[in-house]
Amino acid sequence: MHPRWTIHLLTVCLLVFGLAGCQSAAATRAADPAPATAGPHPKDGFVTFDEEGRIWVFQADAKELADFREKGELAKFVVRPGAGPEGKTLKAPDSDTIVHYMTRTPGFVTFLEEGRLWVFREGDAALADFEAKGELAKFVVRPAAGPLGMTLKAPDAETLDAYHAAQ
Repeated sequence: MHPRWTIHLLTVCLLVFGLAGCQSAAATRAADPAPATAGPHPKDGFVTFDEEGRIWVFQADAKELADFREKGELAKFVVRPGAGPEGKTLKAPDSDTIVHYMTRTPGFVTFLEEGRLWVFREGDAALADFEAKGELAKFVVRPAAGPLGMTLKAPDAETLDAYHAAQ
């Protein structure tokens, strides 16, 4: 067989098998992934799906959630390898969704400000003060100690310790 024919034959085989693989993968993705009530890694206000060891994260009221349920994938999305629970990769419509998901912890209220995460216990008097003034006179800072390597700020060290323990 002539070398040129061998190359053409190999190219045709690769195309045929490649297209067959794409077709079966598309059929798998198009199936509606059935989430648990809160998903594999539940957090209030979020819907999650486990897809081949990666976690898709959506805010419960996100318009992209309907697109994902319909098509199985989004045209545009953000990926954070190893950033999720158990070191899993996170996928979401945008970076803010990932940040809000990773910082959400029951019993705490968080605010992202200039790349730093303010942490308050729910119902804390310091929270009302922060909401009124935008900053506290006294606070504790822990650089790179938060989710995704964010700097944490809180009214006291006990709040940060409790936040870490709850995550």
